[in-house]
Amino acid sequence: MSRGEGAGTAHAITTGQRETPIRVLHVDDDASFAELTSTLLERESTAEPPLEVQTETDPTAAKTHLDEVDCVVSDYDMPAVDGLELLDEVRQRYPDLPFILFTGRGSEEIASKAISAGVTDYLRKGGRSDRFGVLANRIRNVVAKRRAERSAHQSTRLLRNVIDHLPQCVFVKDVEGRYLLINENGAETYGGSPEDIEGKTESDVNDPETAAKFREEDRQVIEQGVARYISDQHVVDEDGDERVERVMKFPFDIESASTPAVLGIAEDVTTERRKTAQLDAAATLVERLRSHLESVGSRHNESDGAAENEVDEKLTALVDELETVITDPQSVEVQSVLRDDALD
Repeated sequence: MSRGEGAGTAHAITTGQRETPIRVLHVDDDASFAELTSTLLERESTAEPPLEVQTETDPTAAKTHLDEVDCVVSDYDMPAVDGLELLDEVRQRYPDLPFILFTGRGSEEIASKAISAGVTDYLRKGGRSDRFGVLANRIRNVVAKRRAERSAHQSTRLLRNVIDHLPQCVFVKDVEGRYLLINENGAETYGGSPEDIEGKTESDVNDPETAAKFREEDRQVIEQGVARYISDQHVVDEDGDERVERVMKFPFDIESASTPAVLGIAEDVTTERRKTAQLDAAATLVERLRSHLESVGSRHNESDGAAENEVDEKLTALVDELETVITDPQSVEVQSVLRDDALD
């Protein structure tokens, strides 16, 4: 077994910083050719990221190194285990690990079998004098693709984790009203999970009138390119219960799909609105009580009813304290309003 470091051709992507080396496992029962491949890959030293080549002449032993590498380069014609059998083992354990068949025995039949088995790339050993440069470049390309896909997957998982922890409904819809993304809280309002709702349209999850209303709002946001704020959006769920939402919709371009979309955030403010209505009603009641007490007080001033005056004073104090609780609940002890002796 031997190791070496090398680099590929000028087609590799550079970032201005030294990139993470690509760990390559080269499997070939011909020890001399394996060493030659490692040496020539070393000479391809003009591009990043560097290649760290590990050679193995025994395919069975190579299986123990699969979790240590970024790419497998394998010969096809080997006595104990051929390249396609090794590929099958790799695919069972690491479905997305790049696997390049680098073989001197090439045929359409072998290439077809390799493609069916999930080979990442296929390259003949013979032919062009720069085949090792081509091999280095292909290694970089397939590994770069895998790293990009993994990075995108990790970013997607991070985004999903973040939005699923938000108490609001967060969604992205395309111009057809199709949900491209929705978080768990948003999906729950439709009685499902994100997987249930994503891919469906407004018409699939809302009644025709509501769906048409939402579609029109989305259309205006997309066409005008301006965010829209809806302070009180009334929605009736499948159980017939009404909720009130505060909604913000933003124009949102999906670069990967090259299509305009709407990013929305909807917050359930039903309880907030109900409390506001209750406070408004309480404030109205307090004002009516105050008016009544003033009327009673003016009549009491014409008599000497000391007991009645005492009751009026207590009622007046209670109303004043109740008003304070409504307008500034942190300024008094709520229990003081509920004392039994306040009404004695």
